[in-house]
Amino acid sequence: MKKYIYILTIFFSISLSAQELFWYDVLLEVEGEDVTEFEKTVDTYYSSVDFPEDVTMTFSSIGLKGQGFEETHILSFVSPSSQSLANLRASLSDEKWENYLDLVRPLVDNVRVSAGNASKVFNAEEFYPIGQVWGFKVKSKYIPQFTVAFEKLMQTFDAPGFVGLANVTHGISNGENLLIYGTYPNLNSAFTFGPNNEAEASAFAEFFNVTGEISEFTQSWTRVKIQDYN
Repeated sequence: MKKYIYILTIFFSISLSAQELFWYDVLLEVEGEDVTEFEKTVDTYYSSVDFPEDVTMTFSSIGLKGQGFEETHILSFVSPSSQSLANLRASLSDEKWENYLDLVRPLVDNVRVSAGNASKVFNAEEFYPIGQVWGFKVKSKYIPQFTVAFEKLMQTFDAPGFVGLANVTHGISNGENLLIYGTYPNLNSAFTFGPNNEAEASAFAEFFNVTGEISEFTQSWTRVKIQDYN
């Protein structure tokens, strides 16, 4: 029996050794009166999917977000193999998939998809159910400099959970091409996120000083896990 956290630990350990972690996100907007039926429909379908050994999917609600961010739910697919991820996506084309779409389409107001890869991750084993995304616009020539600043920050900062830096390669919105993703074990941990001592405060200040010159912060949003599938 596959264990989600065990698989993720393998994924992120692989990425730490300079191999890539690939992700594919489907963000959906659902009106309040349709949420219960939508979540049940998604769960029923993906509970029946035969996932490859090296692919997992997390279904989450998006509980905290800024103005203009309309999506309410996200399906996050992840794998250390781009081919496995592509194979899974290609397999979603049979009659059962079409029947699922017939059920879910009337419940969804809007859908957008993004995909990318990550190679810089920390606290791989602490992939908690609450996750936060910070988005940035960075010119390509400055991405290595941003990455070095991120790695330097993480040498000092004791994050409460998993933290990763990801490139957005498909589905870029308004130039947003780098994401920092972190997880929290509970809401209190999310609410109190930030530097906990002088050393961490200095590390954050240096990170913002370096990246502020080469990037533009775009948005932040937070998801809460509903279910894992693998």
